[in-house]
Amino acid sequence: MNIRKYTLILMTGLIISFIIGIVSFQQYFSIKANKDYELSDNHSRIVKTEGKEIKVFKEGAWESIKIKGVELSSFTPGYARFKSKIPKEEVSKWLEQIGDLNANVIKVPYIQPPSFYAALYDYNINREDPIYIMHEIMLDEKRVLENYDAFDGKVIKTLKKDIRKTINVIHGQSFLFSNKRNHTGLYLKDVSRYNLGFIIGTNTNPEIVTLTNVAHAGRDQYKGEFFSSMQANPYEIFVSEMLDYSASYESKKYSRTGILSFLTTIDTDALEYEYESNATKHAVINLNNISDESGKSLFTSYKFHPNSMDFLDYEYDVKDKTFEDNESNFSKQLNRLNTFYKLPVVISDTGISSSRGISKVDISDGYNRGGFSEKEQGETLVRLLKDIDRSGSSGAVINAWQDNWTNLTSFSMAEDFLDESASSYWHDRQSSDENFGLLEFVSGKEADKVYVDGDISDWEDRDYLTDENGLKLKVKSDAQNLYLLIEKEGWSLNKDDVYIGLDITPLSGSKVWKDQTELNTEADFIVKLDGYNESRVVVNKRYNIFDYFYKYYKNLIEKQDKPPQANSHDFSAIYLLNRKSFKKEGSSEIIPPIYYETGNLLHGNDNPKSKDFNSLADFNKTENFAEIKIPWTLLNMRNPLDKTVYGDFYIDGASTSIKIKDIGISINYKSDKEEFLTKEVRFDLENIKKIEYFERIKKSFFIVEEYWKENPKID
Repeated sequence: MNIRKYTLILMTGLIISFIIGIVSFQQYFSIKANKDYELSDNHSRIVKTEGKEIKVFKEGAWESIKIKGVELSSFTPGYARFKSKIPKEEVSKWLEQIGDLNANVIKVPYIQPPSFYAALYDYNINREDPIYIMHEIMLDEKRVLENYDAFDGKVIKTLKKDIRKTINVIHGQSFLFSNKRNHTGLYLKDVSRYNLGFIIGTNTNPEIVTLTNVAHAGRDQYKGEFFSSMQANPYEIFVSEMLDYSASYESKKYSRTGILSFLTTIDTDALEYEYESNATKHAVINLNNISDESGKSLFTSYKFHPNSMDFLDYEYDVKDKTFEDNESNFSKQLNRLNTFYKLPVVISDTGISSSRGISKVDISDGYNRGGFSEKEQGETLVRLLKDIDRSGSSGAVINAWQDNWTNLTSFSMAEDFLDESASSYWHDRQSSDENFGLLEFVSGKEADKVYVDGDISDWEDRDYLTDENGLKLKVKSDAQNLYLLIEKEGWSLNKDDVYIGLDITPLSGSKVWKDQTELNTEADFIVKLDGYNESRVVVNKRYNIFDYFYKYYKNLIEKQDKPPQANSHDFSAIYLLNRKSFKKEGSSEIIPPIYYETGNLLHGNDNPKSKDFNSLADFNKTENFAEIKIPWTLLNMRNPLDKTVYGDFYIDGASTSIKIKDIGISINYKSDKEEFLTKEVRFDLENIKKIEYFERIKKSFFIVEEYWKENPKID
């Protein structure tokens, strides 16, 4: 017993001594190797602010830097948010590609695995032009939501702990144990020589700002060594304290300081808006009210997606002589920001999604949240970057390097009820927030990938499910889509109609679409192929989740008093809500909701190797063949991995789900010469036991690469 006890103590002591020895050696080597910094006030710095500029110290002199950044995390499919097992080689490959993009900064959203920082260290060690880091530090949402008080002891304690952990990780002196809020491991690579600084509070919501100000009214001063506030609101005092704590900790422990910011957004900035709602009007963080004692360390970090707030669509309606008539609202807002803030302004989070679905519309300038092809994504990103550069900002960070399957689309009510625990394992093409990246993870093996491109060689491994009256059907699926191949000699998409019934759930469905067609399956969805521009997917009224949410449950669109019959013969369009009704503050005018038909099918070619490539293409008709791909969420699938779909939400609510094994399919073919129904066949859903995927650089990458090839000349 004692021998075991002492052996354990001895082994633990040896391990701790080993770690301390490695850390000490790492620190010594790092200090000896790193000579490219300025020593001032007993601490070193490689970066500083000067007026409205950010400068870095290189080869013994200060030079201005324009931030050309992308957000980079360790996300790859198959791992939960803080459980990534990404190898260093994978991150190294990404960094090479990011270097090819002509980016000079990566923004890191939270602590990543040790392999991430090791790859960054190795990438930069011998490079004349390194990729710098800007590291974010989040508030603990769980703690914040307990009392909505930034001065709550638990909130401050947890945030200070996270600040220390992040700084220690950057300096290669940290051993993090299991934690639900960050990755774990032994961090020994000192990348501080490439770290520009930290952005704190990246998930601050307006409620905590407003309620903190109410709870601590009169608290308006803070005097710190690095940051102070003499006339500020209570939340700005909290910001000052956290910035001061960060600078003080890094200075005292590592004799190093960088630049710092606390993230602001349209929700929390200090600008006045005519149509802003009371929910955000009093949530003000004005970094101009924070005194930077050194005058070299504070900058404005601003998250700005052009379609983020409804009121911006109307804010600049009124003619204003300070703006050009042809300026976008995005550009006008940027110009206001740079006029308002005395500090350098970095747009630290902006982006365009290449998702199939559109979660929010920008009625002024067309910068929608989703619905852009990869080519359009790149072209639109460049327009945003040009506006940012012209505004006098110190640069921008694109969200993001890679698509992230764990992101939920905050504007979509339906996504609140998806199986979040499995979200990192499958890709929802309808979700705008999963598709902001310049790099795509494509489900399945590259050799087996189905493209809707007119080449059906990728179907050779699949047998026909239907072969009647010369009409043939093949079906495939993966973790992204359901794929259909229809073959019929002499078939005309413009003259003939094809109705494909899909039986998803046994709880509802109909063999009849009133006044349209009949089928041999209890269809929940019908794919109607009717010309190149009018083809679409429709849903049985009972299984229409849009109607349930926004007509029956919430009455946001119109009032629906009764549930449809389970075997309703009515089928309706599939819509996505883009904006709820909007009331202009200070007026009685109410702008009605905006929604669009997402069930429309786009004809095109989705093969990236094709000169006609369109990443948004849903189907392709070539000669006697039609290939169709349908994203799972368009068919009310909650989790294709365990074959879970929505149940009957009219009975059991939106959280209901059932498991299915297969999908019933029958086809009604109509032409001027013949009409027939095929028998119902059942397609057994694929058993996805292992997450397989391959990576692909999107077309948008090359468009941004060209723009960033050199520091752009601003017109």
